[in-house]
Amino acid sequence: MESGRFEKVLNATDLERLVVTTAMLEILPPVDPNRDTPIRVFDNQKLKTYEFMISIRKNGRYQKAVLQSREWRVFVRDRGIAAGDVLYFWAEEEPAHRTQYRIALYKAALRRKFSARRVSLHHGRDGRDGRDGV
Repeated sequence: MESGRFEKVLNATDLERLVVTTAMLEILPPVDPNRDTPIRVFDNQKLKTYEFMISIRKNGRYQKAVLQSREWRVFVRDRGIAAGDVLYFWAEEEPAHRTQYRIALYKAALRRKFSARRVSLHHGRDGRDGRDGV
């Protein structure tokens, strides 16, 4: 049973370390500000499990939770993630297990490619939309 979900459009900084928003923190287990907290995350699209570490950055005026482990960078590389891609993250309560965390990715480049292809399919070289009488 799904208990919460989160989505984020990734930026260039997120490719090195994912800034964990308040909405994502509500889904995750409690984070100890004095030590890294591991979470196992299952990639629904690649059917692979990663172990990310959540840590609290104490630089600056505010504390920020981030995923900044080697496994996060492996995930970014494995999936070919780029700025603009959308990350989906959710928790599922399993009756026989504890909470399982899942992750999926929507590639922005595929959306742009699909949109451009759809436009070219609907418009001929003469600018008409390809339907009879138009």
